[in-house]
Amino acid sequence: MTEFSGAARRITVADIEAAADSLQCEVAALRAVLAVESRGAGFDAKKRPIILFEPHVFHRQLVRDMRAKGQVNGPGSRLERAIDAGLSYPKWGAKPYPKTSDGNYDRLARAIAIDEESAYRAVSIGMGQVLGENFEAAGHSSAVEMFRAARESEAAQLGHMIGFIKHRRLDDELRRKDWKDFARGYNGPGQVEKYAGALAKAYKKWAEVAAVPRDEITTKELRAAGSRTIAGADQAQQGVVGAVASIGGATAALSQVKDLADQAQEAATAVQSGVSTLEALRTYWPLLAVVGLSAVAAYFVWRAWRGAGLVKAARVDDAVSGLNVGR
Repeated sequence: MTEFSGAARRITVADIEAAADSLQCEVAALRAVLAVESRGAGFDAKKRPIILFEPHVFHRQLVRDMRAKGQVNGPGSRLERAIDAGLSYPKWGAKPYPKTSDGNYDRLARAIAIDEESAYRAVSIGMGQVLGENFEAAGHSSAVEMFRAARESEAAQLGHMIGFIKHRRLDDELRRKDWKDFARGYNGPGQVEKYAGALAKAYKKWAEVAAVPRDEITTKELRAAGSRTIAGADQAQQGVVGAVASIGGATAALSQVKDLADQAQEAATAVQSGVSTLEALRTYWPLLAVVGLSAVAAYFVWRAWRGAGLVKAARVDDAVSGLNVGR
């Protein structure tokens, strides 16, 4: 079984600042690209690099490799098997992409069974979503090697992105904040306006944060910039408040129920005997309120737990430095 997860080491402020220095661009400009390409994170919840499997690229890679080897397409060929499996088609956009990381990794695993190197060349990998077929620009001898480096750290993924930007000579566009030309060179001619608009918006947020001295930055500014730390804290706080309110309501309703078990049995019997829904609601509303509010309380407890997890994942210890904005 292919191992997709690795050390999954997170990036540091120093890594990003060094990369921006290498490109001689603003940190905010580089942050904008990271935010748009992968929302500032390089790994999914299972410590696998964030990927997007591109069937049209897999198709292209298989055709090229088969031609180079003098192989003819037909029943049983690699290309035919990929097409039959729904993993290969000639034009982008022919079918929708999976909406989850698991869905993309399922596609990758099935593609690897057909042709490993071509499969890895067909995935956009990590923070910069650099396509595997650009492995040489990323500094590797193969797409497989590129992926193995990407699963170890976000710093390696950032290095792939910097290599690709320099290879495409897009560093000048990044310095000028020429988002349209950068988007066209980085992502291709499709959806240039969409990507350019997203980059400009992300840059504006980051530039505003960067303009504030680190020791003066506020929660409001971090929230506006899309800090995962602040978002997680907000969610945890909302969850606690909602849970307390729901539990309070359920407790008040419970005081109206003389015997919870007996009334539940009585309500079930009444419904089975054909009592109207409206009549059941009028008679047993305290019981229904207890059940409903208990469910609501459970939801808010989950939100609080989830929010706390987001805070932890966002490395709250470095929030003031701006590391967690957009992460």
